[in-house]
Amino acid sequence: MPVRISFIGAGSYGFTYKLVADILYIEALADCEFVFMDIDEQRLENLKTILSCYFPKVGYNKKATYTTDRADALRGADFVVNLVKIGLMEACHYDMELPQKFGLYQTIGDTSGLGGIFRGIRTMIFDIKLCREMEELSADGAVVLNYTNPQATSVMAVSNVSHIPFIGLCHSVQGTTRNMARLLNVPYERVNFDAAGINHMSWILKYEVDGEDYYPKLKEIVKERGIFFEDESDETIVTPFGPVRLDMLNRTGYMVTESSHHFAEYVPFYLRTGELREKYKLPINRYVRNVAKKERMYGDLVRKALSNELPHQKKSFEYGSRIIESMVTNKPCKIYANVMNEGIITNLPTNSAVEAACLVDKNGVQPCNFGKLPAHLAMLCNMEINSHQMVVHAVLENDKDYILYALMADPATHSVLDLDQMREIAYELIEMEKKYLDGYFA
Repeated sequence: MPVRISFIGAGSYGFTYKLVADILYIEALADCEFVFMDIDEQRLENLKTILSCYFPKVGYNKKATYTTDRADALRGADFVVNLVKIGLMEACHYDMELPQKFGLYQTIGDTSGLGGIFRGIRTMIFDIKLCREMEELSADGAVVLNYTNPQATSVMAVSNVSHIPFIGLCHSVQGTTRNMARLLNVPYERVNFDAAGINHMSWILKYEVDGEDYYPKLKEIVKERGIFFEDESDETIVTPFGPVRLDMLNRTGYMVTESSHHFAEYVPFYLRTGELREKYKLPINRYVRNVAKKERMYGDLVRKALSNELPHQKKSFEYGSRIIESMVTNKPCKIYANVMNEGIITNLPTNSAVEAACLVDKNGVQPCNFGKLPAHLAMLCNMEINSHQMVVHAVLENDKDYILYALMADPATHSVLDLDQMREIAYELIEMEKKYLDGYFA
């Protein structure tokens, strides 16, 4: 039987087209079946326009399914690619703008901080429902490849309620290590690295070229140029380093895997005052600009598809297609994924999600034991994990008090807000976003 791959939230500007192209680069998947589901009919139609132009160019002649019915999309699926954004921009605006009344400023708000906590709540509620539906409708052994942020809390929540493998995927490890190679002016294929941590706060712990440690060369470049030498004004999928990441490198000795403006939300050191935000060149509400740019780029693809001028789509370095290929063909590969910490990183909690190396073959995505993180890096990760655990508990127990505990634990939030402000914002957001909470916290 052909492999059936279903995309939920298929109207995603950043991922669906890229992942479909990656899949069709793989000979063993040339006969796969695609199902695309989105609640937004216009987004679905735009995707159909792009793919109807793309499929003939690569010789894919099977009929894809486009639907607004999630049950239809999940029925018989072997792989479910999760790309949803619950609440879309409306809820994101609430998450980001309301806290500014109290002096709490954010940049992206999709993984940590107050914005990440509330986006996580909306997303966990959906993901739990998705996996329970898959248990009834999808093929035996079906797997979720999750590209929706926040990764950690969704992985944790689903692991508590469903047997469906829910694999959190990101491109920050492979993106960062490629950027490091460019900065060092070395071919990426000669690089060997190790990374471990949590999503968006994973750390490049070893970086070798032809067996030689290149961290000293990297640190020397940063020492010579300073932390402000690279301009982040041209946003790309793989962002440049920027001052916050390079400052962290100087202070911790290791490169963190998330961009400066995003990583700044995960620690209490950079966003809490206007002077710090200006010093480290941190753009408030960067998410608005990011989404607008992706929307323009996607609209351009639609226009080119309508005129049959769709450009060649190169294979990306996303892990999704590699996972599917390895599970289908039993050809093993190594990836980095967000999975439950069952002894993988020994000085992070077991009831947490970590980002670590994994082996993939016909048996699925199998995490590789890492051992201990350097103690100071584990400390930084644990600050975030404390908040993750509280907000997951809030959803699993349907107890809004734990939303407050998550805010109390979150480093960036408690660096600015007092306890009464946290409560006021949390309760107001619960009310404003109740249509996305499926009856939770009523």
